Amino acid sequence: MRTVRRVLSGSVTALVLAVSLPAVAAAAAGPHIVTLGTLGGSCCSEAMAINDDGVVTGYAMIDVARNTHHAFRWKGGVMTDLGTLGGDRSFATAINDNGWIVGYSELTPGDLVTHAFLWRPGIGMTDLGLPGSASLATGISDSGVIVGHYLLDGDFHGFRWAAGVTTTITGPDGARFMPAGINKYGKLGGTLGTTPPGDPATWKNGQVVASGLIGNATAINDNGDVSGTYGDSRQGAFVWRADGTVLHLSMPAGGEQALTTGINESRHTVGSRSAVDGSTRAVYWSEFGTPRLLPGLWAGGWSGAQDVNRLGQTVGMAYRTGSAYDYVAVMWTR
Repeated sequence: MRTVRRVLSGSVTALVLAVSLPAVAAAAAGPHIVTLGTLGGSCCSEAMAINDDGVVTGYAMIDVARNTHHAFRWKGGVMTDLGTLGGDRSFATAINDNGWIVGYSELTPGDLVTHAFLWRPGIGMTDLGLPGSASLATGISDSGVIVGHYLLDGDFHGFRWAAGVTTTITGPDGARFMPAGINKYGKLGGTLGTTPPGDPATWKNGQVVASGLIGNATAINDNGDVSGTYGDSRQGAFVWRADGTVLHLSMPAGGEQALTTGINESRHTVGSRSAVDGSTRAVYWSEFGTPRLLPGLWAGGWSGAQDVNRLGQTVGMAYRTGSAYDYVAVMWTR
């Protein structure tokens, strides 16, 4: 499955909340965008992943005043609260085609430390019980193998979790390998290096292949193609194909920086671009690297894409008004 990511604080939401929003233009719903709703409140939600059956997961605000969020599952127009591991907050990051969801959750109210979780239909949310003081899951394969990061002795380590057995993932000579996702064949896409930017790479059965690029991997598809974002002055996006070639994704109109977050089996890639004025828009790149800005919920409305499935259905978030606290999970259809 295509999987993200990254810690939520690095998401499009964090980017747009850090700056003031412009005045709202005349309301006009985009022709290919649908809102997925919230968990009962007026604000807020963001979709982080979608599987090939169109089931979506992400997070939604429970209490604006307390800034609490719960992971959700959305299917057929119904958003379900997945709860937490005991704390105030949980965030979902990835979903497989069996509907299993992974992410991270606080254990006790007010405790900012999170543990990676697995949520399964009929079973609910369980702690993966990883080493260290904190952890988060970033991807899950259709067979239930989970990848992510854990914090031990002040340092992050990549992990692979399968049927209760945790393996620490490293690169050559014990170098740090941070998984961004895993495909159905068990190949991991991630980033080598102890400090960003690193070297996008793949890992399978202990074998690491480095791309030699400067940047960070963000997702991997079932063909083994890896999407990523440059970490040097180019501030652009790329697809490192399974055959070793690199496709440089064109900068969208008006863009100053671009980042990727998801890729499907047709090498269609999604993400966002930021402009000089600070505005952020969701982007859909074709297999040839040609970008298309996705419509917002109002003319020029801000948005960000997080994942795309085999059918091209894309999920993320969009602002309903010019308020910094009025964004909602959305799905774009082709």
